[in-house]
Amino acid sequence: MRKIFLLIFIPLNTFLFSQVDQNNGFSTIPAININELLKKINPSENYTDWAFVHYDFKSNKIIFKRGIKKLSPTRSENDYYGFFPCVPDGCYSYFYAVNRNNKPEYITDTNQVIKFFGKIDCMEESLFIAMLNNYSVDEDYEKRNIYKEFKDEFILYLSKTSYSPYKKEAFIITVKKSGEFSAKSDGVYMYDKNVHIDI
Repeated sequence: MRKIFLLIFIPLNTFLFSQVDQNNGFSTIPAININELLKKINPSENYTDWAFVHYDFKSNKIIFKRGIKKLSPTRSENDYYGFFPCVPDGCYSYFYAVNRNNKPEYITDTNQVIKFFGKIDCMEESLFIAMLNNYSVDEDYEKRNIYKEFKDEFILYLSKTSYSPYKKEAFIITVKKSGEFSAKSDGVYMYDKNVHIDI
């Protein structure tokens, strides 16, 4: 049976918008689309050939690819595990990588992504981890959408949206360079108890 997914993250072809704001050494998260984000990902040295794949229950479309090997990912409706789920017909994405032992791997959850990334060494990787945990950049989040890199971690100010009732809440996100993730609420900045969105 086809599994219908909820839209949690951005569509693959839209932009992440941010507000211009810098405080205490924090930098603005730049406008970036999914392809530009993927270009910054530098996986563990165990992987030289990999792809970000979008599956819409009809075909496996490679969105971004690195390496020289020909990659042929094959997933089916029975293999529905992945991230960036969406509606109405259902779809998801995943990383497909070939390791140094020439063994293909399907990377479909947060723990596997962290292992695939190895050390989280750029803002884009830390943002990707945050997105996998349902946090995102939101243009309504004024004077935030910022980040700062420290010796052992990244701090990001992001948001999370709830739909029943409709609520947007700010969070201070910590992504350790080891991959450890934590989030602390920074307050609700948009709320309407009369709005309920079924997704």
